[in-house]
Amino acid sequence: MKFIHTADLHLDSKMESNLTGLQAKERKTELLNTFKRLAAYAAENNITAVIVAGDMFDSPRVTQKARNYVLDVIANTPNVDFLYLAGNHDEGVFEGELPTNFKQFGNGWEYFDYGNVTIAGARLLPNDYGIYDRLKLNPDRVNIVTMHGQESNYGRRDNAEIVNLTSLQSRFVDYLALGHVHSYKTGVLDKRGIWCYSGCLEGRGFDECGDKGFVIVEVTGKTIKHEFVPFAHRKLYEIEVDITGLTALSQVEAKAEDALRDIDKNSLIKLCLTGQYTEDTNKDLRHYISGLNGRFYFAKAGADRSRLTISVEDYANDISLKGEFIRLVLKAGLAPLQRDAVICYGINALKGEEIE
Repeated sequence: MKFIHTADLHLDSKMESNLTGLQAKERKTELLNTFKRLAAYAAENNITAVIVAGDMFDSPRVTQKARNYVLDVIANTPNVDFLYLAGNHDEGVFEGELPTNFKQFGNGWEYFDYGNVTIAGARLLPNDYGIYDRLKLNPDRVNIVTMHGQESNYGRRDNAEIVNLTSLQSRFVDYLALGHVHSYKTGVLDKRGIWCYSGCLEGRGFDECGDKGFVIVEVTGKTIKHEFVPFAHRKLYEIEVDITGLTALSQVEAKAEDALRDIDKNSLIKLCLTGQYTEDTNKDLRHYISGLNGRFYFAKAGADRSRLTISVEDYANDISLKGEFIRLVLKAGLAPLQRDAVICYGINALKGEEIE
């Protein structure tokens, strides 16, 4: 018997922080289509139920179009149950008449049985300190528990979104299906069980780089195992380009090209400079990155984490205007980032180059 554990789909997100208006609309559609692909995968691979561990939508204010799309996908996958737990973003989205194969976990523990497997779930509510004590599981069954929140070995009375792992120990949990963290992550719960975040299905911003997908949970007798399945339509990458020892812009661009060599053209890219450079290094990648937007789905410049290597001693006896300028800046006591920027702007000005 196989189950899918997914979470944090954040469907109907605005997607406007990086993308053009057209791209934002396209990505919104792609996220919905990824859910449809997930349902098709479940039907084709004999999945008994899909567990959605919170935040199917990005907000309780969901467009009717997106809500109906999801319900239509579920209704058109009648041989697969969809077990849905509301997260901290999408409470109260699903009300009224719903497909018979769509089942919701509530504020108290709900239990759904499939053969020798019990799937339990409950929302975390403020001040509900007894929620763990009310969880009742049969030790002779395989038990999957669904929750949404940040895993911790401690509870916090001022935050309802903390899943207290210590309070779930010795309660016969075999697999704790969690939502809230947007990357795949797993660990040991106790001698019997594990906890797992499936991560999100699709990355939406550059804080969600890398492989995104879902987890297949397979139960054979009383043995349970799980496997992460990459599934995203597009991936996001933060690419670091070390410019240490480079001076010419062509060298910096060549180093960036090498870093991008194996990246799929459908991806979203953020380039970040690292390493050390001198005052003669040309690292202006604006035109290069503009060209990347024609080669990749989206590209932008990220944080410049490279650092200028220069000292007063290097210019102690330099009687040029450049040397005088650098000595004045180095003696000004500026913060490192501000100092580096002032020197670079000044050197470009002395060269007659464009300054922004």
